[in-house]
Amino acid sequence: MKKENNSHPIQAGLFLVLYVLAGELSIQLGTINPGNMAIVWLAAGIGLFSVLRFQKLGIALVFIGSFIINTPHLFQGDWRAQIGLIALSGLLFASIDTLQSSFAAQSYLRLEKEYSTKLWTQPSLLPKVWLHVCFIPALISMPLFIIFMLARGLIPSDINSIILRATILLLADTSGLLLLTPLYPYLKAGTLFAEFRRSFWYLLAIIPPILLNFFVLDRVLALILPLMIVIAVQFRMAATNLGLLIITQLCIFFTVQGYGDWAKQNLVVSLLQIQIFVFSVSLALQYLAQAQTQIMLHREQLETEVQSRTESLAALNAELTTLATTDELTRLPNRREWQVKASQAILQARRYQQALSVMMIDVDHFKHINDRYGHLTGDSVLKTIAQICQQNIRGPDSAARWGGEEFVILLPETDQTQALIVAEKVRLAVAQYVHSSLEHETFHVTVSLGITSLLPGDTTLDNLISRADQAMYQAKAAGRNCIKSSETLSTNYLQRNKTS
Repeated sequence: MKKENNSHPIQAGLFLVLYVLAGELSIQLGTINPGNMAIVWLAAGIGLFSVLRFQKLGIALVFIGSFIINTPHLFQGDWRAQIGLIALSGLLFASIDTLQSSFAAQSYLRLEKEYSTKLWTQPSLLPKVWLHVCFIPALISMPLFIIFMLARGLIPSDINSIILRATILLLADTSGLLLLTPLYPYLKAGTLFAEFRRSFWYLLAIIPPILLNFFVLDRVLALILPLMIVIAVQFRMAATNLGLLIITQLCIFFTVQGYGDWAKQNLVVSLLQIQIFVFSVSLALQYLAQAQTQIMLHREQLETEVQSRTESLAALNAELTTLATTDELTRLPNRREWQVKASQAILQARRYQQALSVMMIDVDHFKHINDRYGHLTGDSVLKTIAQICQQNIRGPDSAARWGGEEFVILLPETDQTQALIVAEKVRLAVAQYVHSSLEHETFHVTVSLGITSLLPGDTTLDNLISRADQAMYQAKAAGRNCIKSSETLSTNYLQRNKTS
C-alpha cells in the first residue's frame, strides 16, 4: 500500500508531462491562425485519462497543463504591458479545458457504470461513447472558446470565419477524445504497451503508403484502408487507434509542410478535410474493431460452453457407464460386466497357455440374517463381504456380485492350488468379521465357496460357472463355511496341456 502511495505523485507528474507534450505536439504539427487552433487536440484525450485516473488531482493536472500549454501562445508584442491579461486569459483557457475533461470523464464513468465491460465489447454501444464522451463535451466547450477568443480579438469576427473556426475547434477536440478514449481500458489494465508491441510491425507498415501519397503519387491514401482493416480485425481496438494516431499526425504534418494534394488547396480547407477524413475513418474502423471484439468474445464463450457441455456429457456418459457396469449396492462390477471380462480372460488364457480359475461364493443363511436383523443390515453384510473380496485378491483378479447373496471371483493365471489359498483367505476373513445390526447386536457371517479351473474341454464361460456353482452347493451340503473344488486332482488347463 505504501508503495502505491509513493508512486501516485510520480504517475501524476508523468500525466502532467504527457498532457503538456500532447498539447504542444498538436500545436507544433499544425495550427490554424489567427487563433492558434490545433487540428487534432490530443491533450483532450490525455485530460480525460488524467481525470479518470486521479479524480480531483486529475482535474488540477488538466488545469495546470492547459495553462502551461496555452499561455505562451497568447503573447503578442510587448508582453510586459499585458502580462496580467495574458495570465487571466491563460487561466480562462485552462478552466474551459478542465471543464471539458471533467464533463467527458463524468460521461465515461456513467456509461461504464451502466454497461460495465459491455461498453468496450458491444459495437452498438460505441455511438454512446462517441456522443456522450467525445462530441458533447467538445460541443459544450467550443462556444466558450469561440466567445473568449472573439472577446480577446484572437480570431476574425466575420461570420464565415467564426463558423469555420468553430467547426475546426469542435472537430479538433472531438478527434482528440475519439482517438484516445478507446485506449483507456488498456491503459487501466496495464496492457497498452503489450498491445503496441503485438501490432508493432503492422503499425510500422502504415508509414510507407502515407509517404507514397505525399511524395510520389497523389490520392493513394486509400491504400492504407486495407491495412487498417487487417489491424482492426486481427488486433482490434488498441492497435486500430494507435494506427489512426499515426495516420492523423503524419497527414497533418506533411500537409502543413506543403506536401501532397491537400497542400495545393487553401491550408485551412485542407486541414478541415483531414479532420473530416480522420473523423469518418475513425468511426468506421472503431466500429469494425469493436464488432471483431464481440465476435471473438462470442466465439470464446461458445467454445467455453461447448467444452463445458462436452465435459458434462462425458461425465454423464461415464456415470451411465458406471451404472450399467457396476452393482449399485456393493459397487463391484455387475454380472454382465464381469462376464465380458471373464470371457476375454478365458480367450487370453487359451492363447497363452495360462491357468485360470473361477470362484463362486454364497452367504450362508442370508435369509435368516434379513429376517432377524432387517434388510438394511443384510445390505451392510453384502457390502462388507464385497470389500473383503476386494481386499484379498490381486489387481488382475476381478470380483463381482453374481446376484442376490452370491459373489463370483475371476482369478487369471491362477491354478487350483493357488485358488484354494485365495478362497481360504476370503472364507476366514468373512468368518472373523464382526457385524453389527441397527440395534447394535453383533453377529458373525460365514460363506460357502466353490472353485474350478479352466479345462481343455471348456468352450465357454458357462462351463466354468456351472462347475464352480456345483462345487459351491457341495460346500453348502457339506455343512457350509467351507470350500469345495470341482476337481479332486490338480487338473488345470496348463498341466493337462503339458502331459498331453
